[in-house]
Amino acid sequence: MPDLMIQLTAYWHLWAVAAVIGLIALNYATQFIGPALKLKTSLAQVNGHLALMAKNPPGTLIDLVQLKNEVMTSPAFRHAWEQYTGTLQQQWQAAESGPLGAARQRVSHLSKAFFTHMGQTSNGGRIDLSKLEQLAQTDDQLAQLWAQYNHAIEALQQLETSGSTTPGQWQANSHAENYFTEQALVDSPLQSNFYKHIPGILTGVGIIGTFTGLIAGLVSFDVSNPERVQAELSQLVQTVGHAFLVSALAITLAMVFTWIEKSVLTGRYRQVEQLQQWLDTLFAPQGGTQFMERLTQATEIQAALSYKILSQLRASTPQAPQR
Repeated sequence: MPDLMIQLTAYWHLWAVAAVIGLIALNYATQFIGPALKLKTSLAQVNGHLALMAKNPPGTLIDLVQLKNEVMTSPAFRHAWEQYTGTLQQQWQAAESGPLGAARQRVSHLSKAFFTHMGQTSNGGRIDLSKLEQLAQTDDQLAQLWAQYNHAIEALQQLETSGSTTPGQWQANSHAENYFTEQALVDSPLQSNFYKHIPGILTGVGIIGTFTGLIAGLVSFDVSNPERVQAELSQLVQTVGHAFLVSALAITLAMVFTWIEKSVLTGRYRQVEQLQQWLDTLFAPQGGTQFMERLTQATEIQAALSYKILSQLRASTPQAPQR
């Protein structure tokens, strides 16, 4: 016991540095490595559940609420899921997809044929849609295309409103990587931006320990008594040696922690990437071309219906007597 007290008194500075290194290592293990292992388990469970859902038959309706309650359990997952589900839209598919699909294709084909013929009639000039009725009266082919186009639109509306459609799969308007990001799921929960500096802190603490040992050894070095010079020199070398051992320990831990950090983060990033791929597989984000095509078709149908209503109003309105 007295020897231990002597050692503690003589090397108190080295014990202090070693205690700091131990506290840093303990904090790193409990606040970074532990949560990283829990995150690994959570991501594995989410990916496993999504993989099972991807094996379901095509067209299977996904219960978003159940998926949130059973799979997206952590706050980070729930927050990302709530943002992601805001982009989901339920696609409607026909119970017998043939008639509805054929009707849509016919409307699209007649629309292209009609406006192509109008462009040829105007020789590439500007077309006044308000004079569409007059153009149709003077051009038999244009009138025929217009009649077929109106008939196709009416048939499409009847199919869409006849109740022959059923809710289909959810479809996303954006990719999952925009919401389930590495920053939100990995970096923020694990505080990786802070713990990536731990190796540098350990190296700095080790250097401080080395210089502290040198300073303490030099301060206690006494050359006034020639008979004790050799003993004092031996004590100085021993103190410096212990200081270098503490520094070597800190540098070794810094290298180990760097390897652990890179391995852990790389593994979690890979799991997040798998999560994004599974979500894109389940909810098939639509591209901009498909969205613009649907928007163009809806605009054309709306314009055709507006013109049809206007024509009916003109036909039902009595003409004012000319003076």
